[in-house]
Amino acid sequence: MLDEEGSHKLLMGNEAVARGAIEAGVHVAVGYPGTPSTEVIETLSRYAEQAGMHVEWAVNEKVAFDIGAGVSYGGARCLVTMKSAGLNVASDSIVSVAYGDLVGGLVIYVADDPGLHAGMEEEDSRVFAALSLLPMLDVSDSQESKDAVVKAFEYSEQHSVPVIVRSTSRVAHGKSPVETGPIQKVPRKPHLARDISVFTRASPVWCKQQHTRLIEKTKALVPSVETDFNRLKMKKGQRHGVVASGVSWNYLMDALSRHGVDVATLKIGSVNPLPVNQLRELIGQVDRLLAVEELEPYIELRIKAMVADTDRKVKVLGKQDGTLPSVGEYDYDLVEEAVLKLTGGEKRCDDELAARQAEASSLAPRRSLPFCPGCPHRGSYIALNQAIKELGYKQDEVIVTGDIGCTILGMHPPFNSCWNEVSMGASIGVTIGLKQAGVENPVVATIGDSTFFHAGMPPAVNAAWGDTPVVIAVLDNEITGMTGHQPNPASGYNALRKPVPRIKIEEILGAAGIKKIKVVDPFDLEESKEAFKEALQHDGPSAIVLRRMCALVARRQRLTGPPSHVDGEKCTGCLHCVRTLSCPAMEIREGKMEINQNTCEGCGLCAQICPFQAIEGGDQ
Repeated sequence: MLDEEGSHKLLMGNEAVARGAIEAGVHVAVGYPGTPSTEVIETLSRYAEQAGMHVEWAVNEKVAFDIGAGVSYGGARCLVTMKSAGLNVASDSIVSVAYGDLVGGLVIYVADDPGLHAGMEEEDSRVFAALSLLPMLDVSDSQESKDAVVKAFEYSEQHSVPVIVRSTSRVAHGKSPVETGPIQKVPRKPHLARDISVFTRASPVWCKQQHTRLIEKTKALVPSVETDFNRLKMKKGQRHGVVASGVSWNYLMDALSRHGVDVATLKIGSVNPLPVNQLRELIGQVDRLLAVEELEPYIELRIKAMVADTDRKVKVLGKQDGTLPSVGEYDYDLVEEAVLKLTGGEKRCDDELAARQAEASSLAPRRSLPFCPGCPHRGSYIALNQAIKELGYKQDEVIVTGDIGCTILGMHPPFNSCWNEVSMGASIGVTIGLKQAGVENPVVATIGDSTFFHAGMPPAVNAAWGDTPVVIAVLDNEITGMTGHQPNPASGYNALRKPVPRIKIEEILGAAGIKKIKVVDPFDLEESKEAFKEALQHDGPSAIVLRRMCALVARRQRLTGPPSHVDGEKCTGCLHCVRTLSCPAMEIREGKMEINQNTCEGCGLCAQICPFQAIEGGDQ
């Protein structure tokens, strides 16, 4: 990360973004963990002190961007990172800040997820460029990822506007060669010019002036981006053309090389502003034009609009005519077929490769999404289900709302607990709505600790304010687990792994006005079950904090208990433990359960539920 100019490295796209931030002389980097963007902050946190950079995680993306805006107003450079869903959270501030001016450079790095490798929705952040009117660069490999960040800071300061750098999962997590550039030192003194006509939105007159300036700023970028990030290759007489962006550009290059197809090509590296002059040049010559882009037909629609403004009849192929899909990520085969449809070529079949792929697919195991061995959330959902049963309810009579993160895995068998999932923190708000809709039976909101800090506090206040009888179950494993164990306010340390005060969720809930709160250990099934029973019968808002360290973190810190083991003579082979826990450490051999000593984390839950006391050891 700190090598001198001219060295060559094989870097992940997110690592290249981090290197770009170092080269750009960024003063502050802040974000919220969200796959596939997470590794940028993780990488920078390892080099922060050497690079003279402040690096931190924020409780959510809006807070991260607000910090970034403050850094910029103070005259320094800031990189803000998030995934596509996080862009929604930050959008309120982003759209507002876009109208005003900046002092220091402000770059937003957002990673989309075509193919849903990390769940959530297949949101196309390019559409946000049209909404916010902000400049956006779209990268296709690690070299471009680094270079785009460096250039984005230049653009941001030259035109006094936030700039978005957009990536996708394949680029963010793929590796490709990177040649490093010079590391800039950007000395800045804290500064803020007081100009309420620029830094506030308090007047319709000012806002319209700011809106006009924002449009002019983006237009002024056209000459720069056309030469820096867009490449048109066209020879006289070529009648077919392809426009591609992102990782699809790499597939296109492979397909053209393999088939020796002679077509004009335009690589789109700037989503906003688009390279309109190069597009006009291409449209003015070709008769058939293919748009290759993942997710929405963002570029395709703009090409069609430009064609409509000419007197030429150019056939545009893409998503709208069914040549390419709008769902899922692209691969080489999809792009190859689209190119051959454009040119009328024939696909070359590789029977041996197809056979190997089919064999590999058949060998891939089919499995549900279980909790890790020793995950405390397993105990939380067992205790909840036991409480529901002992209170005389059927499982489908108590609605349990889920939230983002590891906690949502409680929707799968054998727990079958969570009924729905919306967005960060929404589990609590949804339970309030269910009660307001007239649901008389108990309702439970399950939410993780990081998600609670992200967006769970405001609806918890609403529950207390309205005295709504909902149960808030915070599954506190003291880490942001789903995205790779980044710290949060409950962890007791920061992004640099330095100790900081641990924020207690129960104290926040109490301050919010919730009177009935209990903190339990989810590995103690009896205590947890009784806590749920009390909460489910309480006439008013209540909360349970089920606190136990994430099993993977505990293993790294050598804090797990001794592995459990089965007494073969006592085991009857009823497999009640397997059906109840679905723990990956459990194995069935000759009709009886055995525990894999290498994967068992010693949580002791299996010993607590065995009806024949055939399991011993673990954390009991």
